Amino acid sequence: MGNFLIVNEAPQKADVIIILGGDAANRVPYGAELCKLGYADKVLLSGHAMIGPTLTSGILLNAILMEDRSQTTFENAQYSLKIVQNQGYKSAIVVTSPYHTRRASIIFIHFFKGIHLTICPVSYNPAMTQSWWKDNNSRQFVISEYLKLVWYYVVQLH
Repeated sequence: MGNFLIVNEAPQKADVIIILGGDAANRVPYGAELCKLGYADKVLLSGHAMIGPTLTSGILLNAILMEDRSQTTFENAQYSLKIVQNQGYKSAIVVTSPYHTRRASIIFIHFFKGIHLTICPVSYNPAMTQSWWKDNNSRQFVISEYLKLVWYYVVQLH
């Protein structure tokens, strides 16, 4: 069950790296690393309270685009799409937490028609997907993600 939730695509050169809000302490440094490695020149922070971790990760201010209205993954995609379209971008890397990648990819694909997406989770131990039920935090996160997946399919995306 844990494996299904993780979409792990190899980074590809893109116009922008979209870092989803939430686990900024892990997501921002990974997005910054991808930027420093040349996968994109711009970083779009999608969500609130992310500028502090971004500045400490070494992303240059002129490389940062901000979307700070979103409160959910659905809104991350909605509001980020407007910025991506306004900038004329045709490709994006979406950075999020491992167990969040399946839901994020479904939602972003729903909105980002015609824009090439690559879904990249922050670094994780693949063994965790085989024993997620043994750790209370992982168990809660996996169950929560499955419930949110069902809700998005039934309510939001149709």
